[in-house]
Amino acid sequence: MALNTLKAQLEDLAGQVTIVSHDDIDGMGSILNLMDEMKTAATDLDAPVLLEVVSLFKGYAGQVVLAETTDMTPLENGVEILRDLVTDLENGKGLSVDMDDVRLMLGGTAADTPSAKTADAGPAVQKQLSADDLEILSDFVSESSENIENIEIHLVELEEDPGNKEIINDIFRPFHTIKGVSAFLELTRMNTLAHTTETFLDKARNGEFLINDVATDAILASVDVMKLLLQRTREGVSQGRMPVDDDIDIDTITHQLWELPDQIIRGESGKVGGILVRDRKIKKEDLSSALEKQRLTPDKPIGEIFVSDHLVEAQDVTAALEKQKSLHKKSGSQVKVSTAKLDDLVDLAGELVIAQSMLRQKASSDPALLNSLTQLGQIVTSMQTVAMAMRMVPIKSTFMKMIRLVRDLSRRSGKKVKLEMIGEETEIDRNVVEALYDPMVHMIRNAVDHAIEAESDRVAADKPAQGKITLRAFHKGGNIVIEIEDDGKGLDREKIRAKAISSGIIQAGDTLSTQQVDQLIMAAGFSTASEITDISGRGVGMDVVKQAIEKLRGEITILSRPGKGTRFTIALPLTLAIIDGMLVRIGKEKFIIPTLAVSRSFRPDRTNCSTVKGKAEMILDGNALIPLIRMKGIADIQNEFDNPWQGLVVVLESNEEKRGLLVDELLGRDEYVIKNLGYSLEHIKGISGGAILGDGTVGLILDVQGIFSLFSE
Repeated sequence: MALNTLKAQLEDLAGQVTIVSHDDIDGMGSILNLMDEMKTAATDLDAPVLLEVVSLFKGYAGQVVLAETTDMTPLENGVEILRDLVTDLENGKGLSVDMDDVRLMLGGTAADTPSAKTADAGPAVQKQLSADDLEILSDFVSESSENIENIEIHLVELEEDPGNKEIINDIFRPFHTIKGVSAFLELTRMNTLAHTTETFLDKARNGEFLINDVATDAILASVDVMKLLLQRTREGVSQGRMPVDDDIDIDTITHQLWELPDQIIRGESGKVGGILVRDRKIKKEDLSSALEKQRLTPDKPIGEIFVSDHLVEAQDVTAALEKQKSLHKKSGSQVKVSTAKLDDLVDLAGELVIAQSMLRQKASSDPALLNSLTQLGQIVTSMQTVAMAMRMVPIKSTFMKMIRLVRDLSRRSGKKVKLEMIGEETEIDRNVVEALYDPMVHMIRNAVDHAIEAESDRVAADKPAQGKITLRAFHKGGNIVIEIEDDGKGLDREKIRAKAISSGIIQAGDTLSTQQVDQLIMAAGFSTASEITDISGRGVGMDVVKQAIEKLRGEITILSRPGKGTRFTIALPLTLAIIDGMLVRIGKEKFIIPTLAVSRSFRPDRTNCSTVKGKAEMILDGNALIPLIRMKGIADIQNEFDNPWQGLVVVLESNEEKRGLLVDELLGRDEYVIKNLGYSLEHIKGISGGAILGDGTVGLILDVQGIFSLFSE
């Protein structure tokens, strides 16, 4: 049995060594773990020669992890040596190998420990790291952090399907990898925690117990401690040394993880029995009785007891056993690419678009050249589309994080709240996804704390006892729309208005529409919370959300129905690299207005233009008067025409507010590659960036909300 296990491990190792590159931290971690397992098997088979050879190769693999070598060839050759030894072992032959040859092949490595350079460095907390060591640790932290995020996502899935071994494997593997690599990097506490959690999961994977709420809480607690350890490692890297993490308590959670399996087994079920209870095929009392009978006759399967006691049919037991079978996920091959490289690729694709546009303008008189440029344009456009698609990721990862947040907040607040997700496969620029996380956390916290009522209040209002928060994502008009909706009590507009007046945000005599009252909750420092909780109520939140969304060139709107709930709608561009805009001319300058903010454009009649107190200009837009703004009030740029009726008015809209911008000419609509204006210009209100136009000149991109705020001050 042990020999078959060893052979399977060797074949796994052969496959890993063939496909793993020297800088693949996860892959090298798998190789280290396989070698550990082979050492255990060699010990069980009493094969000291095999054990020593595996130890030598593991030592070399450790050098690869530590970037002391990048040559994977010795490991590939080592697989053949190990195959010969295992074949001899299988045929009953004595094992012999020239250890000097093995050591020579491995460059002198002869110990199952990290390199001498690492081992002699003294206590980890004092060790100063080389540039190569820092890069390795930094890569390890980055990849481990990504693995931890995936663990949290899979844990949420596991709660819904606790017997799914495929999901358990998805959680087990990252801990397994972290355990292997952290040992070689001398991250002792991280290694201990990863090993303990891995062992706990392995017991669940082998069917010794079923994952329940207590088990999920324990794994999440382990994840939280692992995050602290990774953060300390990140801080250590920034200071050029090994992390100092002795003050982080891992003993509490490791002790819990060692003790918990027995508690779950005693307190709940067994494998098949627990599934049958959850499927309501048997009662808990029946399971307890069957387990007691099995204790007296340990060789009798629990399923056979259920059938003989006429509790279930044989096919029910078969179905329960089927649910325990491991499913093997197949996925296409992937290559990890630095996000910085992706950003560079997108930028270069944008430069190609600009160069192609400039060349087209210069070659407008040559039909043959124009035809070639058209073909080039199709290739460039396709390349840009592919480059952009590489930066697009499903918003699911962010949505899934909200599930754990709602779960934790629900427990802390004592309210029953569930989260529903719609359109989580919708793709969006990864930079936008990352920037969305904090605003969404603020809004989910507010929804649970302020919007969702207590269970008794919901029942009294003829609502389901459990509150619901819905996250939706979908594409609309070249933008991505994200909706966060709750079925709570809705906004108390009278209370909001009173608070705004007392805070000096508005005056008592101000006339506001329903939408304008709702928008007051996003004023800085605004809060109607009667008491501060550990969830929210400090007057910091919705103003942060508004600023974050506007920084992403998006907008947020609110729809609330008293007693029914509130829906926040966030509209964002699909990517931060390209903007869909309307090009206009004002005087001699050209500007780009985001089409998301353009309501319409028209040439006004003279009778539709007026002034208020001889100063503020107003334009009649339909049946409503809206303020007219000019660029000379922002950048001292004079319009070609002084009178509004001689030019054109572009109606801009943001947060239910409208204003008209006076322009001299509309030059068309197109997609523009956004260029940063640099540190010295990036804080100018009303301007969000620039773009190189087809004629080689620069057009400034207008920040509509920034312009509105300038004329409101």
